Amino acid sequence: MAATAEVLGPEPAVLVRARRARTEPLLLAATLGVSLLLAVVMPVFAQESYYWCYSEHPALSYYDHPPMVAWLIRLGTWVFGDGALGIRLFSWLCGSAGTLAGLLLLRAFAAPRSSRVAWLVLTLIVPSLVSVRFLTNPDPALCGFWLLAMLALWRARDGATGWWLLAGLFTGGALLSKYTACFLLLGGGLVTLGDGRLRRQLTRPGPYLAVLVALLVFLPVILWNFGNDFESFRFQTTNRWAHARLGTHWFGQLLAGQAAVLNPVVIVALVIATAWLVGGARRRDMRAFWLLAFGLPMLVFLIGNALFVQVKINWLIPAMQPLLLGTALWWGSSGFRLDHPVATRRGLRAALAFGGLLALGPAIVLVPQDRGSTWSGWDEIASRAEQWEESIDTVDGTEGNVFFFAGDYRDAAQLSRSLELGLASAPPGEVREPTLAQNVVGRAALQFDHWEDPAGRIGQSAIFVLPRPRQRASLLDEVRQHFDSVERVDHVDVRRWGIEVLDADIFVCRGYKGPHV
Repeated sequence: MAATAEVLGPEPAVLVRARRARTEPLLLAATLGVSLLLAVVMPVFAQESYYWCYSEHPALSYYDHPPMVAWLIRLGTWVFGDGALGIRLFSWLCGSAGTLAGLLLLRAFAAPRSSRVAWLVLTLIVPSLVSVRFLTNPDPALCGFWLLAMLALWRARDGATGWWLLAGLFTGGALLSKYTACFLLLGGGLVTLGDGRLRRQLTRPGPYLAVLVALLVFLPVILWNFGNDFESFRFQTTNRWAHARLGTHWFGQLLAGQAAVLNPVVIVALVIATAWLVGGARRRDMRAFWLLAFGLPMLVFLIGNALFVQVKINWLIPAMQPLLLGTALWWGSSGFRLDHPVATRRGLRAALAFGGLLALGPAIVLVPQDRGSTWSGWDEIASRAEQWEESIDTVDGTEGNVFFFAGDYRDAAQLSRSLELGLASAPPGEVREPTLAQNVVGRAALQFDHWEDPAGRIGQSAIFVLPRPRQRASLLDEVRQHFDSVERVDHVDVRRWGIEVLDADIFVCRGYKGPHV
């Protein structure tokens, strides 16, 4: 009997180790699978449609952002069409690459298995980390390249030129994604000076080749700005500060937003972990120093900015990534779990419960769109607008002499994409009329100002689509000043399961006078 026990005794431990070994790949598969599902089932938001409009006008760069998001959408829609998956495919790939890079970086840090598991759990329960794996905007590519650059630079500590070149390539990719990637350059400079293993390589070509590669990759944006009076650089710097005022409104809004997109329980852990990282950096733990160098400067800068100007909640995500990796490192290395078992159990339950609310995401199609962005109802609205455009052609005999427009760039983007999707069922050879934005009434319309000058439409008729008309009477009064006649011809009431989610008025406008009257 004793001999049998000796034989069977080690088996449970082996099984436990086997189950633990499967934890990481299962969690990785879960986080990638959940985000892919969200990419398919979540409605396309107005800002995503705006970047889809980018992709319909290929360029070296754009008025308010570098071109990476447009290039990736172009590739995705070429494969899968203009639906949600086509628009989001490469955002999902970039976000997934960032998740994997974070996992590999923790392994390179020799972090314990519990830290790696914690990182994968965070990618499932922190809304901001989930969002950069399925929403299409400049953030998924920026965040993916950010972590890939950190991983390549850490590997470059051994002096291999290839890793330096990859670090430069990924940094250039981040710069092509969003201008806040300049903080990635700052973080790289800090670790190069503060990490002795990197500092000793300043006498070798690797660091300089990395900088050169990053600049070469970023060259399209530089060339575009040279040809457009540096307006993109100015828009993201001096223009944003033109009306800055000291106050607490934007600051409070930013903090409240972070509580929602970071998971309240995770915020508590993040604060504790950051203090732990600071202590580690003081003790010359290079892992802690690196995570702080790539996270804190951008975080402090943007929080400081929020005292003067609006800082949108998603802008902080790249800075949060290294700090959340630090939180995972703290979780597995600090001993906090053993010292505070009750608080740990309760915190885990609360964090997982909050993260579980993300499963309700697809229900957003039932939420009324009272202000700001929109995400559903545009197919119905565009179909009705298209019918009225055809009626103008029939009455006036002026086919091709009509344009569509909306009251702001987000509405114009949603309308433009839905009209394009409607062409799939149109007769062969039918061409969609152009869609303009608020530049029709002389207002600045971001990238729409680069695509078509409204003055070229003087004398033509237009279909004006106005969502949420009860809130926008003043805009309608403004539109009337730019046309000989403006007639409301239709009202669209979009409902989901009996709930009104969006409504819009459709107007036939005749005799366009131009943007400046």
